Amino acid sequence: MKTNEESGATIIIVLVVLATLVVFVGAALSYTETLARQVERSNVMQQAQEIGDGAVELAFASWREICRESGDQALPTASFQSIPLPTQANFPGVPNFTASAAPSSAPATVLSNFRVQAVDPQITTVDGFGGSSLSATAVPPPGIGQSPGQTSVYYLATADVVLPALGNPVRVNVRRVFQKQTISPWNWAVFYNDTLEMQPSPPMNVTGWVHTNDNLYTAMSTLTFDTKATFSLNWYDAFAPGDPRAPGGSSPAAPGTPNYPANLPPAQENPQLPFGFDPTDLSAGDNANDTDGYHELLEEPILQAGSYAPDTSQDDPLLGKRFYDQAGIKVLVDASDNVTLVDSSYNVITAASTGNDHALYTIFTNAITTGASIQDNRENASVRLVTVDMGAVNTGIQAATANGTLTSFNGIIYVNDTSADPTGQNSALKRGVMLKNGATLPPGGLTVASNNPVYIQGDYNTGASSGVQPASDASTSDPTNPTVSGYTRQPALVAGDAVYVLSNAWQNANSFTDLSTRTAVNTTINTAILAGIVPSANNTYSGGAENFPRFMENWSGAAFTYYGSMVELYNSQQATGSWGQANVYNPPTRQWYFDTNFYTNPPRGALTISNYIKQRWYIQ
Repeated sequence: MKTNEESGATIIIVLVVLATLVVFVGAALSYTETLARQVERSNVMQQAQEIGDGAVELAFASWREICRESGDQALPTASFQSIPLPTQANFPGVPNFTASAAPSSAPATVLSNFRVQAVDPQITTVDGFGGSSLSATAVPPPGIGQSPGQTSVYYLATADVVLPALGNPVRVNVRRVFQKQTISPWNWAVFYNDTLEMQPSPPMNVTGWVHTNDNLYTAMSTLTFDTKATFSLNWYDAFAPGDPRAPGGSSPAAPGTPNYPANLPPAQENPQLPFGFDPTDLSAGDNANDTDGYHELLEEPILQAGSYAPDTSQDDPLLGKRFYDQAGIKVLVDASDNVTLVDSSYNVITAASTGNDHALYTIFTNAITTGASIQDNRENASVRLVTVDMGAVNTGIQAATANGTLTSFNGIIYVNDTSADPTGQNSALKRGVMLKNGATLPPGGLTVASNNPVYIQGDYNTGASSGVQPASDASTSDPTNPTVSGYTRQPALVAGDAVYVLSNAWQNANSFTDLSTRTAVNTTINTAILAGIVPSANNTYSGGAENFPRFMENWSGAAFTYYGSMVELYNSQQATGSWGQANVYNPPTRQWYFDTNFYTNPPRGALTISNYIKQRWYIQ
C-alpha cells in the first residue's frame, strides 16, 4: 500500500512530464510555424526573382532594338526612357500587377525602379540618374575588348520587386548588365553570313579566325585551321546539300576531317551581325525587290527627286551606312557611258567646280575610262567595264594633297554602272568595274566599293613598279614578302557584287579566246575583300571559300599570294553564273594569309559588327 508521500511524488512526476510535453508541443508548433513562414517567404522570393528576371528580359528586347537604330553610336540613359513598362498582360499570374520606373519602397507597387541606365566598364553610373535631370550627353565610356579591334559599352538594367508575404513584404532587386559589343569584321580571315563551305583539293592553311552565321561544311583533310573556327548553326564533316559531291550528287566522294589545334575544335558561337541588323530587317530602301539583305550596303539608296541625296523620308535602316553614303567620291555611269561625279555632300562636281571639288574632278576625270569590255565565261557574257586607273588616283591624290588643293577626302570611292541588270539575268546588261595599276596606294589606303562585280588586274597594294616586284611574285615565290622593299602596305578594301583576281599577265583581248591563251603569272593582292557568292544548289558547288575571289585564267604553276580578310555577307545579284563551268580558269597555288595589320588599322569605311549580350546577373 502506497503512502501519501509516494502518491504525491507520482503526481508531481506526471505533472512535470505533462509540462515537458506541453513545452515540446509548443516548440514543435512554433518550429512548424516558423518553417512554414520560411518556406512561404522562400516561395515568394523565388516568385519575385522570376518577375524581376522577366522584366529584365523585356527591357533587354527593347534596349536592343533602340541600340540597333543607332548603329555604332553609344547612347545615354535618356535614350531608353521610352522603354515601355511591363503590364498585367506580361504577368497574368501576378494579382494586381503594377509597375513604375521610379524607385519605390511601397509594397503596393509590385515592380519599381524599372530602367536601363548607362554605366562605365566598372558598372558605375555615368548619368546622374536620381538627380534633378538626366544628362542627354552622358554616354557610357567604352571598354576595350578581350580581342584586338573590339570595344564595348555597358548598361545596367534594374527591376525591384516587392510582394506580400507572412510577416514583412519580400523585396528582390534584380540587376543585369547589358553589353553592346562592337567588333570589326576585318578581325576574321574568313567571315561568312551564309553557309560556309571549305573544300580545297590542294593543302590550304587558314591563318586567322573563321566564322559563319550559318552552317560550316568542311569535308577535306587538306584543310587546316591555325586558330579558332566558329559557326552559329552546325558543323558538318560533309558536303553541303546541293553540292554534286553530297550523297545523291553526280560525283560522290568520301569526306575527310579538317585539321585544327587539339584544344580548339570548331565550336558554336552566337551570330555576328553587321550593325546588329538581321538581314531580314533590310528591306526598306531597296530599288529592286526588297530581298537583298546586306547587299543593300552596295546599292544606292532611294534618292530625292532631281537629286543625288538620299530620300530621308524613306524607312531605311542603312541610311548613312551604305558605301554610296560613306563615299567621298561617287562615280556614276549611265547606259550611254556618261560619267557623273558626286561629292560627299551629294553635289555634282564638274570642271567648273572650285576648291576641293575641283581637285577631285581632276583626279577622277584622269583616272576613269569607259567603253572596254571583257568576256566572262562564268557569266557566259560580255561585261562592259568602268576602268579605274588606281595609279592615276594615287598620283593625283598625293599631288593634290601636297599642293593643298585636296583638303578633304576620306579615301572611299563608290563606282556604279547604273545600267546593269540588277537581277543578273540579262546577259546584254552585264556590267563591271576594273581596277588596274593599283600596286601603290596613297597613305591611309583606299576603299573601292561597287554594286557591280569588281575585277582587280595585277598586283594590288604591293609597291611594285616596272622591273621591281615583291618577292612573292618571284619565279620561286616567297609569300612572306608581299611588298617591295620600302613600301608599307596600306589598309585597303575592295567591295563588290563579286570580286575577281586577274594576274599581272592579264590582257582584256584574251578573255574572248580559249583558256590556253590566258596564262597567269605570280601575282600578289593585299586587300580586304567584301563580296557575294552563288550558293551550292541544284547539283552545282558554290566554289567554297577557296574560290571566294573568282578567277578567269590558267593559273597552273602560278602562285596567288594574298594578305587580307575575306567577308561574305550576301548572294551575288549581278555575277550570278555558277562555279565549275568549262573554259573559265585553272586554280592557282594559294598562298593566303590573314593581314594582322587589320587588328589596329582596318580599311576605311564604317562596317562593323554589333553584338548585344546579356552579361552579369545579380541581386542587390
